[in-house]
Amino acid sequence: MTHRRDLGYRDEGLDLADPAFYADALAPEARVLPPVAFRSLRFSQLEDEAVWTRDWICIGAHEAIAGKGDLLPFTVGTHGIHVQRTDNGIVARFNKAQHGGCRAVPLQCQTGAKTKCSFTSCGYSRDRSAIPASELGDGTPAMHQYLGLRPERLLTTHVQSWGPLIFVNLDVTPSWPGDELALLGRMGGFFGNHKPAWSGEVWLEYAANWKLMGQALAAGAQAHTQSDLWMLADTTLSDGTSARVAWLFPNLVLIATKRSTAIVTLQPTAMGQTLCRLSTYGTDPLRDRLFWREEVRLRAEHGEAEHEVSAYWGTQHRPQTIGTPLPIQNDAPGAWMQSALAARVARMPRDDFAQPLYQNPRG
Repeated sequence: MTHRRDLGYRDEGLDLADPAFYADALAPEARVLPPVAFRSLRFSQLEDEAVWTRDWICIGAHEAIAGKGDLLPFTVGTHGIHVQRTDNGIVARFNKAQHGGCRAVPLQCQTGAKTKCSFTSCGYSRDRSAIPASELGDGTPAMHQYLGLRPERLLTTHVQSWGPLIFVNLDVTPSWPGDELALLGRMGGFFGNHKPAWSGEVWLEYAANWKLMGQALAAGAQAHTQSDLWMLADTTLSDGTSARVAWLFPNLVLIATKRSTAIVTLQPTAMGQTLCRLSTYGTDPLRDRLFWREEVRLRAEHGEAEHEVSAYWGTQHRPQTIGTPLPIQNDAPGAWMQSALAARVARMPRDDFAQPLYQNPRG
């Protein structure tokens, strides 16, 4: 027996899944997205269904799990998954402990913010870094939380590689955009033998919604090439160096000079909080990571400032904006982000179904 899907994505009197919600953001003289897109738990749940469970999500580099048995956790939306290096290559699975040690998701974990919890495998808690195989032996907490006693019985998901990076997709039958990514790789020069050394990963967290953080990191000139999947633009770094920047929607930003490439994977940790996992490829890993860490910090400051404007527009926090029109969207990456997001919401399934694939606790 089937039943009609009730999307239920409503907040502040708005239907967040209605195309009309995005009309002004897609108009010829586009305005920024309504503030609810940056501050609403309902909107983050809509993104979980329209974006995080359907797009290819970059979760890290192959070097992070160089040894057989090494495991890399990554929470995708509210879904705890991991990839592990095996005899047959990389395998991606849903974690065994999706809700930690809880029989149901506690209310305090349904706020849209990742919590600090001993069950780091839970889709509502903060991740930990890559786990070496030596920590996954029988009887260890990590073994039970991530793999359980029979890893081969865990629900698997799709995994692919582009250059040195690992991507996962939680959808049922996603297509891999290999040709598009190959084109982007040729145009951007992000990876190759001229940039052989990986720096390792550092985590930087900023007070901005992930969409605004991506917009700030990708800031630059008018995008000269773009698709529904990625945009590519030229930019100038804080020291005057020319660089090329790409944003693969939703969560991968690449910034490249002739000498090195910064890889930033975006991970929402709250509606107004984004974890940036930064690593680099180049010839001098220590120098490159220090250089790009400062560049990311400077760009992230603009993202935090934009979040203050966008998320609190029309509220008592910014009383001068109450009753005034939303600002014009003058940023090329921002305009591209709005169209990419709107396109995914429009493509979200709305037909009858027997049982939803993913269910958020939208009580």
